[in-house]
This record gives sequence, C-alpha cells and structure tokens, in this order.
Amino acid sequence: MNYVFDIDGTLTPSRLKIDPVFETFFLDWIKDKNVYLVTGSDYPKSVEQVGQKICESVNACYNTAGNIQYVKGKEVYRNEWHAPPELIDLLSKFLKESEYPIRAGNHMEHRVGMLNFSIVGRNCTQKQRLDYNKYDNEKGERENFCKIIMEKFPSIEATVGGQISIDIYEKGKNKAQIIKLIQGPIHFFGDKTQKGGNDYAIASQLLSPPHKVSQVENWQETQKLLVNIV
Repeated sequence: MNYVFDIDGTLTPSRLKIDPVFETFFLDWIKDKNVYLVTGSDYPKSVEQVGQKICESVNACYNTAGNIQYVKGKEVYRNEWHAPPELIDLLSKFLKESEYPIRAGNHMEHRVGMLNFSIVGRNCTQKQRLDYNKYDNEKGERENFCKIIMEKFPSIEATVGGQISIDIYEKGKNKAQIIKLIQGPIHFFGDKTQKGGNDYAIASQLLSPPHKVSQVENWQETQKLLVNIV
C-alpha cells in the first residue's frame, strides 16, 4: 500500500507547524512504508510546516497540487502555468467587492502551476484567519468564487483550499495528477475530500478497492488512524 497525505489540516493545524510529539510518531511510522505528501503549498512552506526531516524521509513531496515534485529535497519536475490577465481582473473584482472588511495583504500568490487567491490575504494573523474562515463558513464566499471562475473559464479549475483561500489551476492539473505516478494501491488522507475541496479531485478517484480514502478533521484524527496501521 502507498500512503498519500495532504499536509494542511491533515498532518498539521492549518498553516501552523506540526505538533512535536506527532512529528516524532510520524517519522517512526513512515520508516518501512511508501509515503507521499501532496499539498497546494510550495516546498518551502511544506518544510516550514512538517520539517525538513519528514520532507526528505518520504518517497516524494508533490507541491502546488502536484505541479512540482521533490525527492530528498531536490526538484524532479515542474508544470508551468500562468493565470490569464482576464482571470486576474476577475479576482481583483472579487477583492474589491467582497463585503469582508479585512485586507491583510498577499491576496494573489503565484505558484508553480497554480494561483492561490485569498480575500483576507495570506499575510493575515492567526485570529484573522479564523475570523475569515468563520465568515466563509456562513456565507459560502469561496465556493461562490470557484463557481464563477469555472463558469467564466471552462479550461480552469478552482477549489476551496485551507481556511482562507482558493486554489486555481489549469483543468486536470490538480492533486489527482499524481495518481498515475504512484505504482500500486493508494490510501489517501485529507481534510478537504468533499466536493469543492482541494482534496476532492484525488479522493474521488480512489473510492474503490484496492484504494482507500480517509477523511479527517485534524492531525489528531490522522494519528488515531495511523496507530492502527502497522
């Protein structure tokens, strides 16, 4: 079995570092297994969150929704994609018209093969992050943005990612693209496997045996599941 993990919300609290006790447990757990990480974040953010030792101990890290791969800290491949100007204009309109009052900065983050967009901005504090997430849960703002983007740009995908942002990429260049790169059955762990979430594309293709999907709410739930896998 191959074990594939989302990072944010699955191995760590959202945008925070891995719990030190869980880090020790996870490093021991992966020793004799085929383990991969897949995330919308770039590689430096993965190292920041789970640590260099985990990133270099797993078989591979697939960053920016699988559009760049690292093995032992070395880049193996990358898929370049640049958001069209019309999309940037639409996101700027969202930013101007959203009723959410806080703008913390870094609202459009260009990554390899994708664009990450956030109304509150990635420079927000942890409290601002939680406040926006509560607002979005009530208003469904990010889901609405994704719907509008995909209606206007049929060749582009947009999914809800993490607590404050949406991930935007070329159609088909989502996390599911890594399935063809991994030989054998896959057990995937993620916190956004529902439709519209950025784990849905990969999870929806792994629902039938021999594959398996575990939807988790946080890293503590992930650890409870791993304890029973030897």
